[in-house]
Amino acid sequence: MSIFQKPAPTAPETAYLWLRKEISSLPWDQEAFLSENAIAEAAGVSRTPVREALLRLEAAGLLRRVPHKGAYVPALTAQDIESMMEVRQVIEDWAVRKVTVNGYLGPELEQLLHTQEESLADPVAFIEWDISFHKQIVHAAGNPALEELYDSQRFKQQRMGVKAVQDSHGRSDHVVEEHRAIVEAIRSQDSQKASAAVRNHLDSTLTVLKSIPTRIQR
Repeated sequence: MSIFQKPAPTAPETAYLWLRKEISSLPWDQEAFLSENAIAEAAGVSRTPVREALLRLEAAGLLRRVPHKGAYVPALTAQDIESMMEVRQVIEDWAVRKVTVNGYLGPELEQLLHTQEESLADPVAFIEWDISFHKQIVHAAGNPALEELYDSQRFKQQRMGVKAVQDSHGRSDHVVEEHRAIVEAIRSQDSQKASAAVRNHLDSTLTVLKSIPTRIQR
């Protein structure tokens, strides 16, 4: 194996990645039970690494295990939406102001935006690139503690984002336009403009999330 080649994921990591993808793709207003046997068969591993992956995800608050029923993934609530968006608003506003002073992120974000545009027909891939776009800004701001807090919202972002672009006509196109406004503001090194662009994007995202009919608790 080349020293530049990544090692193959371990069985627990394989199970974890499979579960993470399944949970991320589950619409936020839906709940689900997943049995260890079904997970092991789908992920191509034994039940022992599945149990390790479930413990890891349970510790992160993404599921809970119910005796004799399996892993329970709860539906998210209106309060979950509000909390996640408040976290995003605080961290992303801080991050974009910090990185805008030099404008060097522009080319990287432009490439991510281009890739996201090519994924318009695939809601899951589109939201994955959406998260990568915002994470790149937060990462570049250089605060590992805030980045870790931001990353903890990733599953909620994925679940909510996929449903938003599926259920809200034209939302994907609007997201691309809003991202482009953020890129242009960063390129211009105008921190006030960049902050306003991020705020506009997150405000419109929250409006869309609140407008979609769901079974979540209000």
